[in-house]
Amino acid sequence: MREWLPGIDIAISIEPREFLERMAVIGEQSGQFTVERHYDAIKNGELDIINFRYLGETAHMGVGGQLIAREDRPGRILVEMRAEHWDPDPPARTTYYEALETQLRPLLRIYNRTFATRYRFRIHSSAPRPPRLSPLTMKLFDRFAILANTTSLHPLDWARFYALVREGGRRSPVTN
Repeated sequence: MREWLPGIDIAISIEPREFLERMAVIGEQSGQFTVERHYDAIKNGELDIINFRYLGETAHMGVGGQLIAREDRPGRILVEMRAEHWDPDPPARTTYYEALETQLRPLLRIYNRTFATRYRFRIHSSAPRPPRLSPLTMKLFDRFAILANTTSLHPLDWARFYALVREGGRRSPVTN
């Protein structure tokens, strides 16, 4: 049975963009990452992303992490570990944790020492709960899930999809 990848976030007490910028600078100064800044990633101020592409040797190809600030999640920075190819693919939870531990945790420790904070990764233990759907919507969802490449979806990927479903339901109500 496929394992759910854990949702991870950091509770912060400063402006999200300031936190992201500080982490980006720490990542650049470490010499272990190529850092990409994507402020206002969806062009309306709701999403800021920092990508950390790891330059060291790993069993995975193109592995790195993302820190994501969403306007609808104030005080939280979402964390995703990503890879062009995980080995094995899809990754197990332990593989995912290991990537977090070896790559992003050292940056957060440096941040905490530098700015006298105690920020921590909060790792969610359960799979995301899907919203309650009508029978027809559930049928459409099952079609999507069966036909889509679902081998390594992250909880945030599911959350994005559920948000789309909820929004679609509000715009055009489905009748049975």
